[in-house]
Amino acid sequence: MNLYDKYGGFEAYHKIIYKLYLDLFDHPEVAYHFIGVNIETLSKHQAQFLCRALGGNVKYEGRSMKDVHLGMNISEFQFKEVAQSFSEIFLRSGFEENDVAFIMRFIGRYEKVIVSCKFSMIDRIMIPIYHIFDRVKYFMNIK
Repeated sequence: MNLYDKYGGFEAYHKIIYKLYLDLFDHPEVAYHFIGVNIETLSKHQAQFLCRALGGNVKYEGRSMKDVHLGMNISEFQFKEVAQSFSEIFLRSGFEENDVAFIMRFIGRYEKVIVSCKFSMIDRIMIPIYHIFDRVKYFMNIK
C-alpha cells in the first residue's frame, strides 16, 4: 500500500496541510509570505502536489515549485522552519516516523528551487532569540 492510501487519500492530506498552513500563518518568520494568499487554494495545491508524489491518482493544478516561490526571498532558515512544521504536523496526525522521513526527503528535494537567499532580515532578528529560548528550555529541562 502506498503512503497516499495508507493515510486516507486526498481529503486526509488536505485536512492536515490546511492545519499546517493555519499554523504557518502565525509563524513569525514566514507568515508575511502568506499575506493575501487564499489558504484553501494553497493547501489544496500543496495536497495535490504531495499526494501525487505519494502514489495518489491526483492531478496537480498549481504552478511549478520554482515559479510559485520565485521572488519570495525565502531563506534557508525559513525553509527549515516550514519543513520542521511539516514534520511535526504529520507526526501529530499519527503518521509513522519512517513515513514522515520519506515525505521530508521528498520535500527536501525542492529546497534548491524554493530557497533564494541565505538569510532574511527577520532571520537575523529571530535566530538569536530562538537560541536564547533553546538555552532557557535546556536549563529548565523543558521539552
